Amino acid sequence: MRVFQGNVCITTLIHYANLRFRYAVYLRIEKYFMPKNKEAFTRYRLIDEALTNKQKPYPSLEELVEKCESILGKSFSNSTIQKDIYAMRFDEGLNFHAPIDYHKLHKGYFYTDPTYSISKLPLKQDDLYALEFAAGMLKQFRDFPILKQFETTIERLLQAVHISRSMYGVRTVDIIQVERASHTEGTDLLDGILRSILDHKTIQFDYFNFAKNKSSSHKLHPYLVREYRNRWYVTGFSEAFDKVLTFGLDRIRNIRYNDETFRQINGFDSKEFFRHSFGITVNDLKAQKIILSFSPLEGRYIKAQAIHHTQKIIKENKNEFRISINVIPSHELNMQILSYGENCKVIKPDWLREEIKKTLRNSLNNYS
Repeated sequence: MRVFQGNVCITTLIHYANLRFRYAVYLRIEKYFMPKNKEAFTRYRLIDEALTNKQKPYPSLEELVEKCESILGKSFSNSTIQKDIYAMRFDEGLNFHAPIDYHKLHKGYFYTDPTYSISKLPLKQDDLYALEFAAGMLKQFRDFPILKQFETTIERLLQAVHISRSMYGVRTVDIIQVERASHTEGTDLLDGILRSILDHKTIQFDYFNFAKNKSSSHKLHPYLVREYRNRWYVTGFSEAFDKVLTFGLDRIRNIRYNDETFRQINGFDSKEFFRHSFGITVNDLKAQKIILSFSPLEGRYIKAQAIHHTQKIIKENKNEFRISINVIPSHELNMQILSYGENCKVIKPDWLREEIKKTLRNSLNNYS
C-alpha cells in the first residue's frame, strides 16, 4: 500500500536506509548478483543460517533440504541443494566463495572458516556511494518531526559506512542538497495521519480555506499523503462532499484521530486519480489539451524535463518549441505558465489564452 507520493518520498528513504544498514550485504547481493530466481537466493540464505548455527552444527544434506522446504513451503530434491552449495562455493557471479566442506565424521556440512557468513561480506564501492547518497538525502530532512525517531539510525548509518572518508576531497553528504522550504506548517501532522492511513481509521479536522477566508469541518477517510512544492497534502474520501478530495496540511486545524474504520472506495487508484492533475488539484473539470509555445532556449529546458507526463512535442525549430499536455485546468497550471514570462505563450484553448492575458494585464496595472 503506497501512502506517500511526491518528488521526495521520505518513507522510501527511511526504509532504504534502515534496510541497507541492517541487511546491507543481502541487498547488495540481490542488486548486483541476484540469481535467476529469488527463491535460489532465499535458499542460499537459509543454508548460510544453518551452517552458522552454533547450537546445531554440521547440518546434513537432508536437514538442509528440510529447512528450505519448511520455510519456502515446497519440496526440493537433494541435487537442488547440492547445486546451491556448489554455487555458493564456486559461482563467480555470486562472488560468495563460501568455504563449505563436508565433515565425514559428523556427516554434515560446515564452514572451514568459523567466522565466515555471507552476511559478513564487505560492501562494494558502489554500495558505499549508494549508502552515502541515502544518508545525505535523509540528513536534508532530519528536522521533519516524522524523522526525529530515526535520527539515531541515520547517525548509525553514517558511521557504519565511514561517511567521514573523503571522496575527491569532499564528503558525499556535503555535496548533496535538495530544495527545502525554511518552514512548512503541517508537517507535524504527518505522523498521526500516516498512522491513521495504515490503521484504516478516519480523521476529523477544521479546514481553513484561504480563498473563502473561513473554516469548515470535515471527516475524512484518508488514503494517502502527497508532497508538492514543499507543501504536504492528504487525499481521501470526504463524507461532507461524498467524493475524494485533497487538503493542505498547512490549513488543517484541531485534528482528531478516530477509532472508526474508514471506507475504501471501490476501484480508487491514486495514480489514475492524479493522472491528469497539474500539481495537486483534481476538480470536477475534465482534462483538456493545452498547447503551449516556448522560446527556443526555454524549450531546451522543457525538453530536458517535461512539465507533465502527458507532454508531447508538436514543433521544434529555430523560432519556437511547441508542446501539448493533457491536464485538468487549475490554478497551479496558470501559475506555471505565468512563471515562464515572455518565454511562454498559450496557443490553445482560447479561453485559457484569454485568461492568461487578463492576468498579465492586471499584473501590469500593479506597476502603473
